[in-house]
Amino acid sequence: MLEGQIIKFYRERQNMMQKDLGIGICSSTHISKIERGLTEVSKETINFLSERLGIDMEIEIKTYNGIDSILKKWHESIILKLKTKAKNLKEQLEAIALLHMQDIYRSYMLILTRYYLLIGQGHQATSLIAEMDKWSDLPPYEKNMLLHIKGINALINKEYYKAISYFQGIDLTYYNNQEYYYHLAFAYHSLNSRVLAYYFAEKSLNFFTEVRSFTRMIEAEMLMLVQVERDEFYDPKDIEYQRLIEMTENIGLDHQRAMLIHNLAYQKVRQGNYDKASEYYKQSMDIKDPNTALHIASLEGYINALSKQGLKSTEKLLQLVEKGIALSEEITEPIYLHFFYLHKYNLQKEKELYYHYLEKEAFPYYQKMAHVRLSEHYAIKLFDYHMEKGNVEEANQYAVHLVEKYRRNDKFA
Repeated sequence: MLEGQIIKFYRERQNMMQKDLGIGICSSTHISKIERGLTEVSKETINFLSERLGIDMEIEIKTYNGIDSILKKWHESIILKLKTKAKNLKEQLEAIALLHMQDIYRSYMLILTRYYLLIGQGHQATSLIAEMDKWSDLPPYEKNMLLHIKGINALINKEYYKAISYFQGIDLTYYNNQEYYYHLAFAYHSLNSRVLAYYFAEKSLNFFTEVRSFTRMIEAEMLMLVQVERDEFYDPKDIEYQRLIEMTENIGLDHQRAMLIHNLAYQKVRQGNYDKASEYYKQSMDIKDPNTALHIASLEGYINALSKQGLKSTEKLLQLVEKGIALSEEITEPIYLHFFYLHKYNLQKEKELYYHYLEKEAFPYYQKMAHVRLSEHYAIKLFDYHMEKGNVEEANQYAVHLVEKYRRNDKFA
């Protein structure tokens, strides 16, 4: 009986004993049976108990029955990245005392964790995940949702293999949130597994199209485009990028627009068009707040493009590098901090210092964080460096790193 559950919740919330609640109304034994739904009880008795607890039972029942709907809307707003709506729904829920009833609290905690991941409050999310890991006897939906949440958290922490293992454990029979395909695609993209990244990004695009989320559709298309543009047969036209950039501009998606322009700039670097690359990186930088990883990433790309263009003075480029170092330290972005130091030593023509830093600081970090593409790129540079120096044994260490990758992927019988 719902009335009994609500009475028990408010009695315990007010630190009231059963005998104290029942004085002049009914016995503590009867209270116990009411709370456990083991007895019929008159409306008059419910009204007396509710009055003593200071609640209106009809309002409480109506509120209780509406919580599930609000939780679903909150979860949907998080999936679709509607941050303002998600914030408003969170505030609406926090005003409801019944949210802390045992049968509701777990659902609330799961969605709250997803909310923290959405708004970048990783410490709060990690703390809640540690608490939820202690839960037992989770229903299938909640069990799968927790796997999704742990996978997203692993992605944010750049633990890509761990993220994939969580995502692969999800059973859509019980958890029909196909958004997880996007997160799985991003994990494979981060490990430079382009075929799987494209495959799952396309599956996520179908889902986002079905739910009509333009923001997430653009993100999925952008992830797919990144995979195909690295193919040697890719036709290097800007049509798809310009289409997506125009869409983001029309509907005010500045973050997505900055990412698209950043990716287009990277494509221009690969084509050797450094004039356009530096122009696009500058555009991406100007859209984003300087205290964000995307701004810093575009600044690093801008320095790289300008260096290859060869028109800026070394002094000007070093000023930009020092700016990048300061910003990276301010928001703790080690990956870009390493990039900027490598730029610094390269611009200063400190070849030995460049390779020492690469070998002792940057390369170990890229390996530790499973940055496959960066690890492979710099393994080749270190191999060439040591071969040039005649350090065959050291060079072979990096050759093994590359050979092992192709050994794993070699399926030829």
